[in-house]
Amino acid sequence: FSSFHFESFNDLEASIMDCIIVGYAVKPFIAALACLTRIGKEITIDFDPMDGLSLRSLNDSKSIFSSFHFEPSYFQKCSTPPFAGRKRRKSQTENGDHWTVRISIKALAPLIRPRKDVLSLQLVTVGDLLSFEFQMQRASGVIVHIIHRVGYAPAQSVAAVAATDGASEIVAPPQLLLTMLEPLKRANEIALLVNDTHNLVSSVTFSHDDIAKESSSNLSKQQLLKTETSIRYDEFIEVEYMSYPDDSVRNDSVPPPKDLKEQVVLVFTLKEFKSVLQFCSQGSDASLPVSISFYWGGKPIVVKTTGEHFSAQLIMATLDHKMMATMKTSSINGPLSASKKQ
Repeated sequence: FSSFHFESFNDLEASIMDCIIVGYAVKPFIAALACLTRIGKEITIDFDPMDGLSLRSLNDSKSIFSSFHFEPSYFQKCSTPPFAGRKRRKSQTENGDHWTVRISIKALAPLIRPRKDVLSLQLVTVGDLLSFEFQMQRASGVIVHIIHRVGYAPAQSVAAVAATDGASEIVAPPQLLLTMLEPLKRANEIALLVNDTHNLVSSVTFSHDDIAKESSSNLSKQQLLKTETSIRYDEFIEVEYMSYPDDSVRNDSVPPPKDLKEQVVLVFTLKEFKSVLQFCSQGSDASLPVSISFYWGGKPIVVKTTGEHFSAQLIMATLDHKMMATMKTSSINGPLSASKKQ
């Protein structure tokens, strides 16, 4: 074994962030980190003692963005030590005490697992490292301290903006949506159909073979297995379908489809969507309702939820509806036509 030594951090630059999360609030925070691991390769941390702490991640193709914001009141302590201003780190901006860094997802792997009997979690910068310090009480009454330290790099704040004014909206319990998606769990992408004519919300397995090509044989089309699940409007908390968008949206670069009065087809990846639903279902003691705002294929959908002193959102690009103009009706509209007869 190599020799070890004790290192004092007194000579290093002062601490910038010092936050303490009490036991019951640790679970949502760790669940937020776990959710972001399904988005990109890095997590961006934005900290401001007056505004709170935000966790954000963006995928490589910049088509999916997710963020979690924790208000100052979420923490037992949310501050910048009074001596932090003496030596400002390069990663700290000139905008007051605002501080933004990025951390590799892989480096956070030891943090992201269920923990019992957690008394508190302290996040504090120690020199060039961000320290996650768990205080746990075992059944025997022994207090155990577990410390994970990870390096970070300076970063610019990352944020995605997507309009939701005049958008359609579905509000639902997360477990209802997870139940609908369970038969499609092996799919990479799904088509979410909101049919206002028949008051149905459906999810269908999707592959790019669903975009019909003249060269495709009828046999190859018929051999594709399609799975669809449907739930009626009255099972949701709220469904507000906007079949007549206002002019500001109608004149967008992606104009609405001709059948907007009847239905919308939204194609997106499943993994990231499910990760947010699982956070809402399991990330805190109480299930959090999910809001899904959307226009039509080719415009992003926005998934939001709000908890006690924190909020989360997921913004995902969708496949342009013009690319689905020749989609096979047997896989998408066929099952819905059967519902007409009921």
